[in-house]
Amino acid sequence: MDGLVARSGPTRDEASSMIRLVLDNLTKRLDDLAVVEDVALDARPGELVVVLGPSGAGKTTLARLVAGLERPDAGEIYFNGRVMNATSAPERNVGMVFQDDALWPHLSVAENIALAVRAGRDRRERKRRVDEMLDRARLETLASKRPEVLSDLQRRRLAVARALAGRPDLLVLDEPLDPLSGRLREEFREELRQWLTEAEVTSLLLTREPRVALPLADRLAVMDLGRIVQFGPPAEVYNHPLDAVVAQLLGPVNILQGQLDGNDPRGDWVVRTPLGRLIGRAATPLTLGAQVSVAIRPEALMIASGTSIPADANRFPATIERLEFLGESRRLALRGPGDWPLTSLSPQLSSKGLREGQALTIMVLPEQVVVMAARRAPVR
Repeated sequence: MDGLVARSGPTRDEASSMIRLVLDNLTKRLDDLAVVEDVALDARPGELVVVLGPSGAGKTTLARLVAGLERPDAGEIYFNGRVMNATSAPERNVGMVFQDDALWPHLSVAENIALAVRAGRDRRERKRRVDEMLDRARLETLASKRPEVLSDLQRRRLAVARALAGRPDLLVLDEPLDPLSGRLREEFREELRQWLTEAEVTSLLLTREPRVALPLADRLAVMDLGRIVQFGPPAEVYNHPLDAVVAQLLGPVNILQGQLDGNDPRGDWVVRTPLGRLIGRAATPLTLGAQVSVAIRPEALMIASGTSIPADANRFPATIERLEFLGESRRLALRGPGDWPLTSLSPQLSSKGLREGQALTIMVLPEQVVVMAARRAPVR
């Protein structure tokens, strides 16, 4: 399958460049299973929306629906208010970066890019565009080589260059950083963000990695079991997850079960937990006495010392079971009240005097104790 689905018609130079993508209750079924179910999502013109979810969440199917490679069973796909459900893939002008590159192995690097440039351009214009993308991808010295000789990073650059070569109205990227790790992943992540900013193209990126999603997203959609379960700015979704599954998908987190026991004078919830009563905040309405989940990020658990404890902070005793040096920080495996296991992150400079077996007082502010309703099973 091509890295770019091209169409005839106005080019970016001739028409409005950035589109708004809207998905309205989009559903795709495989036999009796809803792979994508009632997905509602929008990407504003020029915005990068990242869809984060585990393997099997329905992300790739969602990408194929948007690109026109599959047809939905229900719901609508809109480009700038125009329903695209019946529009063929070649007419949608969607640039695709596939998880497995999907580069043409029998063509050179330059030829891979050239075939993605719109038909109808004269030879000089096509060559100028190919040279521009080769330079942008830092592949000019490899223009005559086949994709098989490229490194993983170079293949990723070529895949993105090819998808952008035809100036698509919408760019869809399925796990674009998947083959990379460590320093190369961080390097390409920064390159990719700069590319998309300069290209001024509305983009939909799909990934299972929170370390990819959080730094890149203008807005973040969390997908699980075919549904979008939370959508908003990355910091809001990370700090205020709506349920335990969202909290866990976004990175390390301490999850407790508890029961609502009342409200404090400021209206925050008092929750009975294995650590004792904790004061926390909820993003959605809850009912007194309800069973709830409580999420606390490791970086929110701080070592209390003397007069530095705020008056409204939650606090409880804990013992350091294990210390792990991570460079800029240390990971503390703790045992709290009732021998409950917890994980905390502490900056290196403030944790260098700690030792295993040490007893501590741990504090966490109410705004960092996220109280969530128990998750309901999706309707099938």
